Amino acid sequence: MEPIEILGILSAGVLLFAFVANEYGKLPSESLWYDLLNFLAAAGLFVYAYHLGALPFMITNGVWGVVSAIDVGKDLMWRGGLKRRRK
Repeated sequence: MEPIEILGILSAGVLLFAFVANEYGKLPSESLWYDLLNFLAAAGLFVYAYHLGALPFMITNGVWGVVSAIDVGKDLMWRGGLKRRRK
């Protein structure tokens, strides 16, 4: 098995883990871990799709990764105390 295939499989596994954990109430969608897992999975799947030349999946995972990265940034800013006012 090629390293790129391992990356694709692991990334899909991470994405599915986050999805199933969220569906069963074990990992809230508002948590840093959920957003971080989604970002890492999307980045890995983007690289895998790029290697395959699969433009539709590059677009899908690129957007997924950007949105997840924004959420990770928001989570880190919130935890870091930069945005304490939520009212």
